[in-house]
Amino acid sequence: MKISYNWLKQFIDSNLLAEEVAAKLTMAGLEVNVIPAEKDSIFEVEITSNRPDWLSLVGVAREVQAITGVKMSPLEHLPEAAMGPAFPIEIEDKQGCLRYIARIIKDVKIAESPAWMKQRLEAVGSRTINNGADITNYCLYETGQPLHAFDLNKLEGGKIIVRRAKKGEKITTIDGVERELDESILVIADAVKPVAIAGIMGGLDTEVTENTRNILLESAWFDPVIIRRASRKLGLSTEANYRFERGADIKNVDFSSRRAAVLYRQVCEADVSTPASEVNLFAIEPRQVRLSPWRVTALVGTDIPFPTMKEILEALGFKVNVDENDFIVDVPSFRRDVNIEEDLIEEIARIWGYDKIPVLLPPQTPRIEPARGPLTQSKDALRVALTGMGLNEVLTYTLVSGNAARNARAAADKPVKIMNPLSSEQEFMRASLLPNFLKAVNLNLNRKRPEIKIFEIARVYGLLEKGFSETETIGIALCGSRHNNWQDHQKPVNFYDIKGMVEELFEKAGVKTWAIRPSAIESFDPEQAAEFVINDEIIGHCGRIAKDVLKNFDITEDVYFAAIQLEPMLKHSAIEYHYEPVPRYPSSSRDIAIVVPETVTAEQAFDVIRASAGDLAETIRLFDVYKGEQVPKGSKSLAFTIEYRSKETTLTEDQVTKLYESVKQALETKLSATLR
Repeated sequence: MKISYNWLKQFIDSNLLAEEVAAKLTMAGLEVNVIPAEKDSIFEVEITSNRPDWLSLVGVAREVQAITGVKMSPLEHLPEAAMGPAFPIEIEDKQGCLRYIARIIKDVKIAESPAWMKQRLEAVGSRTINNGADITNYCLYETGQPLHAFDLNKLEGGKIIVRRAKKGEKITTIDGVERELDESILVIADAVKPVAIAGIMGGLDTEVTENTRNILLESAWFDPVIIRRASRKLGLSTEANYRFERGADIKNVDFSSRRAAVLYRQVCEADVSTPASEVNLFAIEPRQVRLSPWRVTALVGTDIPFPTMKEILEALGFKVNVDENDFIVDVPSFRRDVNIEEDLIEEIARIWGYDKIPVLLPPQTPRIEPARGPLTQSKDALRVALTGMGLNEVLTYTLVSGNAARNARAAADKPVKIMNPLSSEQEFMRASLLPNFLKAVNLNLNRKRPEIKIFEIARVYGLLEKGFSETETIGIALCGSRHNNWQDHQKPVNFYDIKGMVEELFEKAGVKTWAIRPSAIESFDPEQAAEFVINDEIIGHCGRIAKDVLKNFDITEDVYFAAIQLEPMLKHSAIEYHYEPVPRYPSSSRDIAIVVPETVTAEQAFDVIRASAGDLAETIRLFDVYKGEQVPKGSKSLAFTIEYRSKETTLTEDQVTKLYESVKQALETKLSATLR
């Protein structure tokens, strides 16, 4: 959007140079580039979609007021008055138009616009026509509210109707192009025909010309989605629809109409005494947000004076009341982006100045804190356990086809159906992991990958009476050989492999007790199907997939599948997590190989080393056990790596040597060990 700095100074009488104002606005979040012009400076402003209030001089001036402390000059406008029955308005599409004000302007003198108005409009790239039409554009840039002027005498039937276009209906817009309309497009019509495409462009037949004597001034609120779709369909973009699409301020509809009336009186010497007509279908509910000043300090990281916070918010158009130690902030209708306390804190911080917030380095004390919640940590631990069993993790689609779910006999009684699926393969949210697992098995078998051991931790979905259920589930599938090496040869997986994996998973998860009993799940072979129970709660099942189900997926090999509900399992888990700081000092490693009687176990040697080395032995690892010619009969060799580390200082060579000698003596004394 372009803004004339000279025009902006009508609202803010500041002594600052244009470049200084632009820099301050940019630092406050409104990106501004300055283009020098003759006796003026043009601001090119990048407007974010959440701030339609910036699409006006009033909105930008409000920002300058907050940043500089210079008070805004109010726009001259007619005082608020009761609406009259001067002109009938019918709103047939109550979704597309929630507010419509029609104001009759009489005895207008249409001529070329005055030089000051032409200069300001042309500076921002707007084409001037005549004073009757230019006033609507002038107000659009001032207030951000699009207006439209109809030649009142050219409206047939003496009324305005806001409705959807009829199929095949046409209108010639003021750019001279005939456009065909359809039922998706909102129009403004008189009793006979469309006279404007709502929120986008008026019709040629009712435009204001030098012969116009009476004007019907439209100021309205139109639905952003309807306007956006019509603009895209017609390939027509204007300053008006640009603002409506981003959400115009419905409360501004009346003010802008009264502001335009003053300009018609001044520039066109018109009679504006006739009360306006209005239809308002929208009740504006005030929004209040409670703001605690201590939260501002906590989030911003610096102390902002209490009165300054209040001044900033009031300068931005918020009404602030003090309740004990908190602010109760009334949010104006033009700030629909402000809904929570953090939104207000952001407003205070950016106007206060991000450059005033001190830059501090984070504390240097090393520490480790869990970055994720317990459920995520548990899932990570289970992934490690499952990969340790030789399984590969897969990621399958959340969406499945109805045929796949039925073929796997895993269709839910009440499936969650997608309203607008991209294809028949993505009709439903999955109710089970089985259909996608069988697809994965088929894919691998067809590519000559017969050894399939896969798992996934993912959600399955169901439809409830109110809302949806989302259940975290662990899925495991096995197909092919258990082992395939020279020693074990090819041994096909069986029911006990899948059952054993689930039981090992329980142990890794810290589940102490569970029961297994026969199951009658339709997807499984009835002779090889089981369910897992904890405290009479069924938390999962496993078994061999039925032959006819496999046939539906063109699979000829046996497939074993298990599904475990994650959260019920973790409810009975005793996993605990401990965190320690990252070591600050280096470690020192020593190897020790000893010969001991065969009756001495590695565990006994481990205990002796641990007791003699104390807390400085961070890790003790057995890396070799040997029996052979170089070891006396009835003896064996055990070799350990001991890693020493202190939490308080760097260990010296002498300290490590003393520890080594202490370990050697203890092994010789307690286990009759000799160094190898």
